[in-house]
Amino acid sequence: SIYYQLIISLRIKQSVFFSIVFPVFLFVIFATLWGADNPVFVKFLLTGIIGMTVLSEGLFAIGPVIKTYYQSGLMKYLRKLPFNIVLHFSGLIISRVLLLLMVLIFLNIFSWLLFSTFLNLTEILNSFIGMAAGLFVFAFLGLTITFAGIKNDANVGLTNLIYFSILFSSNTFFPVSEYSKVIGLIGDLLPLNNILHIIRGEQILYSSFAFWLIIPVLSFYYFFQRLKFNRN
Repeated sequence: SIYYQLIISLRIKQSVFFSIVFPVFLFVIFATLWGADNPVFVKFLLTGIIGMTVLSEGLFAIGPVIKTYYQSGLMKYLRKLPFNIVLHFSGLIISRVLLLLMVLIFLNIFSWLLFSTFLNLTEILNSFIGMAAGLFVFAFLGLTITFAGIKNDANVGLTNLIYFSILFSSNTFFPVSEYSKVIGLIGDLLPLNNILHIIRGEQILYSSFAFWLIIPVLSFYYFFQRLKFNRN
């Protein structure tokens, strides 16, 4: 399942571009413009791009795909196959983790080649833990949005709005709170900053992090149960 999910993703040019090429491109451009002689900023930006990619993968690559399975009737077909459907979805999620690891490797390689800066083993381990936690949080957030009963066009618009709101209020590209306390506070209340804290080996805000670990899961469960009830 993991193998075929990877093959499917790598055969879609848009998926390859936005999942792998675009994050590396942004890192090279921004690091060259703002931090070519500043290894501290290069690492800050590298970990920020990782967080941005986790946010994108969680919101756009899991929730909409699973909802499409239900809308198209593919879910009924999968349930009749001699293959546990849980394993199928596990393959989908693990394939996204592997794609994130590919992004991490490429970012580290380009950072080393162009800026003589790279993540050490401890920082790579922190990045992996942060990616796993972030994919969990943002996948359930994406599932909540897509199963909330919103029409498809409005659904996509809302997901984009949430994506950019979280991204630009967070410490992805620079420490926002140094420029705006208000936006910095909003960013701390939203989930990405905590994921970035984990990736960067920093102290997380436990209350905010616990909220985003629990509420999206419960919200998705509620909307999913309501969807099944309506179908009955």
